[in-house]
Amino acid sequence: MKKAFSLLELIFAIIIIGIIASYAIPKYKDTRDSALSSTINRDYITAKTSIQNYSLINGTVTKISDAVNVSNKNWTIEDKKITFKENSKDCLVLEIKIKNNELMLEVIIDNSIGDICNKLVTDFGIKSEDIVLF
Repeated sequence: MKKAFSLLELIFAIIIIGIIASYAIPKYKDTRDSALSSTINRDYITAKTSIQNYSLINGTVTKISDAVNVSNKNWTIEDKKITFKENSKDCLVLEIKIKNNELMLEVIIDNSIGDICNKLVTDFGIKSEDIVLF
C-alpha cells in the first residue's frame, strides 16, 4: 500500500495548478479593474452632481470638500480640486475654476494612463469638459 505521492504525481498536480492559475489570475485582475472603474464612475457622478447642487444653493464653491464627500482611499482632495490617480499620474481631475467670469467645473480625464482610466472613457463615456456651475 502506497503512503505518499510519487514525484511524477506531484509534478502533474503542480502543472495542473499552474494551468488553472494562468486563466484565473488575468480574470481576477480584470474583475478588480472593472470594480474599481465602476466605483470611480459612481464617485464622479456623485461629485459632479453634488458640486452643481452646492453651487446652485450657495452661489459659489469655496472649498470642494464642502460640497463633496468621496473616499480618501481613491481620491486626493484639495481646496478646489479632487483627483483620482492611476500609476501615480492624474487620471481624472475635477477642479473648480473661474473662466470668462463664470464659475466652472473643469473635468479632465487622460485615458492613456492605464486600464482603469481607459475603462472610464470607453465603458462609461466620461470625457474632458467644462461645466458651467453658476
